[in-house]
Amino acid sequence: MKRSFWLYLSIPALAILFIASSCSDDDGGNPANSLTADAGPDQTVAPFSVVTLDGSASSGPGGTFNYEWEQQGGPETVSLSGSSSANPTFTPTKNGIYTFLLRITSSGQFSVDNVTITVTGALELSGTLSESMSLKDIDSDPSMPDYLITSDLTIPGGITLNFDDPNNASGSIVVKVAAGAGIIVEDNAVFRISTSNNHKITSDTGWKGILVNGGTIDISVITIIENAGSTAFAGQSEAAAITFAGNTPVISNFRNVIFTNSGSYDILATVPTNGAESIISNTGFSSAIPIKAPISFVNYIGFNTFPTDYDYIHLQPSGGSTIDALPGQTFFFRNGAKFYLDDDFLAGSPILIQASIILMKEGTGILAQEQLTILESELDGLDGAAWKGIAYGSGNQLSISNSTISNAGSEVFSTGFLSTSEKAAVYITNATSGFSSVEIINSGGYGIYNAGMSSVTVNSGTFSGTSQPAIRTHVFHIPNISSNSYTMPVGVAAVEVFVPNITTSPGSTWSPLGGSNYYLPSGSVRLSGGSWILLAGVNIRFKSGKQLDLEQGQFTAIGTAESPITFDGEAGTSGSWAGILVQTIAKIEHCQIKNGGETAIIKNGVTPATEIANLVFNQTVASSSTFKNNTISGGAGYGLLVESGKQNPDALNVANNNTFSNNTSGDVIVK
Repeated sequence: MKRSFWLYLSIPALAILFIASSCSDDDGGNPANSLTADAGPDQTVAPFSVVTLDGSASSGPGGTFNYEWEQQGGPETVSLSGSSSANPTFTPTKNGIYTFLLRITSSGQFSVDNVTITVTGALELSGTLSESMSLKDIDSDPSMPDYLITSDLTIPGGITLNFDDPNNASGSIVVKVAAGAGIIVEDNAVFRISTSNNHKITSDTGWKGILVNGGTIDISVITIIENAGSTAFAGQSEAAAITFAGNTPVISNFRNVIFTNSGSYDILATVPTNGAESIISNTGFSSAIPIKAPISFVNYIGFNTFPTDYDYIHLQPSGGSTIDALPGQTFFFRNGAKFYLDDDFLAGSPILIQASIILMKEGTGILAQEQLTILESELDGLDGAAWKGIAYGSGNQLSISNSTISNAGSEVFSTGFLSTSEKAAVYITNATSGFSSVEIINSGGYGIYNAGMSSVTVNSGTFSGTSQPAIRTHVFHIPNISSNSYTMPVGVAAVEVFVPNITTSPGSTWSPLGGSNYYLPSGSVRLSGGSWILLAGVNIRFKSGKQLDLEQGQFTAIGTAESPITFDGEAGTSGSWAGILVQTIAKIEHCQIKNGGETAIIKNGVTPATEIANLVFNQTVASSSTFKNNTISGGAGYGLLVESGKQNPDALNVANNNTFSNNTSGDVIVK
């Protein structure tokens, strides 16, 4: 649109005559010496291209006049280079319609014209960047891409690619990637998204993703990574939306990322990676297996969201006899995530498993040599597979509470710093350990196996389906076992009592195990001092050839008619254990003493009793002992033997209400 003006000044008269032409390209009605501005043709250009405005067709008297260009509108204010020339230039960084006014002036006259520049389209990126670059929000329409990556874009060492628009703090940058293309961040290069929000990297049909090949990734604002991980990068065996490879890649920040429709993993780490604890946080994952990485990667995983039906986070211990360690740190499995370990995890650093699910590959296990804490978690084999369980060989503390361990105890450990002698869901040696409200289900061996003399406390636990005893612990520490529930296979003890030798003495108080569940000492038990109390309902069975020797101290076994205390052989058949020797103060009431007399009881560790019997009384002096309301049955010899000159418990006195039955040689013999 052309507008021409001419102006005469009559200085003496100070009169002004102003005549304006019509809005027409035909200036025939103007004097021959009138001005005509021509801003040039409208243009359509790509963003970041150099645009040249063209006022060279303007005309005026003598062809001499001044140019003045002014921006009238547009999505951004641009800087015109040569704004007083016929051909100024500018570089648009945003899509949209830009309008400019050209004014030419000469000898008091002026004429104006307008021109429109339409900036449209996305900027193409590909190849290797030669200098650091900051991407801009070119198109205000969030459905339109600002950049197109048509083939692999490589960020080489020393170069940074930013998503950063300093002129538009709320700008959202959209990058569309061609099928089969991706972004490669080489060693010492940086890929950074740290300003504004709602950026998106996407593809219509799927793209490779981002390969951090020894470089650094830094994302701290909302960024959508969509349709990535469709194919693997060259040199990589698996695809992922983001792959960490090369020489120790770095995670500087990884927050507020939203993965959408990833073709494979969301994150794949093929090598150890540098990063801070919980550096991956507030991220929304999309894949059934969101992350696959070395075991050390676990500490980078903070609080995130996962699909409701996702499988697990796949972690890879070194396996074999290699110890995985995080110097000065703890392995953290937490934030409600599911983790799958595909090999033996030999941990040389402390472990904390909290409010999480651990799934183990069949035949693998966790072997810890530093502090191990498990809280409110579930541990199982993948798809219910049988796995080794947990072995703990350390002087540090083991603590498990409010957790479930299923299908463990499939085999012993024979690698790393500890070899185990028995299969168990949890195998402990030389470690103070505490279990509270722990459920152990379907162990292929023991539930909890204490191989040493360290204190092990087990309270309010639930054991079911263990093929060996639910608990095996030292005779000293039986009082630390209480309020547990046992559902045991027929013929399997609930608690196996480790008695290292005949000089080892029990003590304190033993509680009942519920129902027909029983304690099974590994050898003969000898009370050599102190006080030992069995509560009503306690059931103890002894192995073949073993005996209970009440030598010194005070023994109290007082049951009730409804909950008697039972002493029996492991086999539960006549003559299947040696029996009980009483040589100290003993209160034995409402007890069932069965099936003793397999061999002659040994007195004082040297001399056999004179007769085979369920019980042998060899007390030298009168005492406050009691023996009443008991049942003595199934002895392979006598029911009860009182050695010559020893205190007689008067077992046959009607007032004592003892019952004898099915004792092969007779009920009572007094020498």
